[in-house]
Amino acid sequence: MAELEKGTPQVGLRFRNPDEAWKFWVEYGGRTGFDVRKRYTNASSYDGKVISCRFVCSNEDHRRKGQTNNVRKCFRAETRTDCKARISIVVRGVENYEVTNVVLEHNHFLHLPETRHLMASQRNERKMMVHNIQRKWRMMVAT
Repeated sequence: MAELEKGTPQVGLRFRNPDEAWKFWVEYGGRTGFDVRKRYTNASSYDGKVISCRFVCSNEDHRRKGQTNNVRKCFRAETRTDCKARISIVVRGVENYEVTNVVLEHNHFLHLPETRHLMASQRNERKMMVHNIQRKWRMMVAT
């Protein structure tokens, strides 16, 4: 996986598991300047292992009509623009997942390098880092 960390998604790219593919997509989104989310994951009814999944730009699709017609206290702008950027992975053999579909074009502005660390998908690592520092600090203070 080390050689893939700086790469661009392409058809035929292989991963050992879906989590590795997800990490690659999150890192690619962070480098490129778009937020990411999981569209779907299909699991086998036989053993529960992931058969296929699709990772998309967070601006993919539109909000459901029932969610946009409600009266809200605070107005929120529509953030989804029907962006088509995505990758799809499918299991190939035993513990081997392959990228079968890649679309990298976005129909919206991407985040600037100065603001990419504020994207939701990029904040999780920072939260864990802060949590670990706070935990270690509490342990030092307690002794």
